[in-house]
Amino acid sequence: MNKVIQYIRVCQVVASINENVGGPAYSVSNLAQALSQQQICSHLLTLDYQNHGKQVPTKNVILHNYPATFLTRNLRGFQPKAKLALQKLASTDLDIIHSHGLWMFPNLYARQAAVSDRLPLLISPRGMLEAWSLRNSWFKKLPAWFLYENQNLKSATAFHATSHEEAESLRKLNFRQPIAIIPNGVHLPDLNNQPNRHILIQKFPKLAEKKWLLFLSRIHPKKGLDNLLYSWKFLANQFPDWHLIIAGSDLISYQVKLELLTAELELKRQVTFTGMLTGQHKASVLNNADLFVLPTHSENFGIAIAESLAYRVPVITTQKAPWQDLDRYGCGWWIEDNQQALTVALTEAIKMSSEQRQAMGLKGRNLVETKYSWNSIANQMATVYQWILGGTQPPNCVKFYEAN
Repeated sequence: MNKVIQYIRVCQVVASINENVGGPAYSVSNLAQALSQQQICSHLLTLDYQNHGKQVPTKNVILHNYPATFLTRNLRGFQPKAKLALQKLASTDLDIIHSHGLWMFPNLYARQAAVSDRLPLLISPRGMLEAWSLRNSWFKKLPAWFLYENQNLKSATAFHATSHEEAESLRKLNFRQPIAIIPNGVHLPDLNNQPNRHILIQKFPKLAEKKWLLFLSRIHPKKGLDNLLYSWKFLANQFPDWHLIIAGSDLISYQVKLELLTAELELKRQVTFTGMLTGQHKASVLNNADLFVLPTHSENFGIAIAESLAYRVPVITTQKAPWQDLDRYGCGWWIEDNQQALTVALTEAIKMSSEQRQAMGLKGRNLVETKYSWNSIANQMATVYQWILGGTQPPNCVKFYEAN
């Protein structure tokens, strides 16, 4: 048997860990932090987009942080200081580079450093190769594809996908490298020590004496919020004791359009846009929500789904998110991506008793504890690094290309 490498030095490369960016900011920084408990020297190289909020904090991680200048913000993360720093780090202190996301200059820097110093390169597309994502703003992505992104992907030693569906998207693009299928992790909150409803009600009085239907994710067209509002128009008057909360960051000014639609549908009294929620306000809304909904058109994982389940909140999401477990474990609804299916699921969930929804939520918490703890995820990723570096046999999560 090959000797297991005892100490691995890895650098996670991601364009941003600023909190308003959403999912990848949390998943990459939490992965780096969890890996530090797995006999791994954990580096993280990123850019600081201060206009997108504070950076997600990390512990036991060597952070290489570079300011997002005017040119950085307007030229897809162009930052020569970050490039030089990564090249130096790769030549002296790394065994492997793990690049997250696509289309940005830091992803190019990761490939250049890996190739220059003959280091393995693991790439996590983070949902950016899904069909919906490729179609969205394709005219901006096409030049990047031909200039550097296609070569980045061809240079990968292996890929990391967070679901079988994401792995299939890679295969459809004819990439034949091995793919490690490992979901994102989620922190398990202490449910005996969480803020009550009044933390959020003080800020948004309309939420008082209502049951909460929660959307918590980026405010973006791919999240299906227009479908949610149209469905809520049909249901809001039937269920006057319920209130729709739409929480999340808005980096593209899409919320303005949604607020106009809310007004057109005469839903302003039944819908509250909270903006980005953090800290006690985020914990309050998750701990006290009665139902979570994410009617997404494309999702490689859906960290907000896992977070909601961790708080014992049953979930409704579409089959564009890889969450068959909602049906399998009886903790939610996994539906077709259309308004009719969404309306039917919402109606069924709302008509349930509070006790029935709570029982579903408890099953969701058990699911997250079993499959999605960060300790388990980091352990799996560490075995992938070991295998790539030649120390072990390929772990079960690694899938190889099979020619038809």
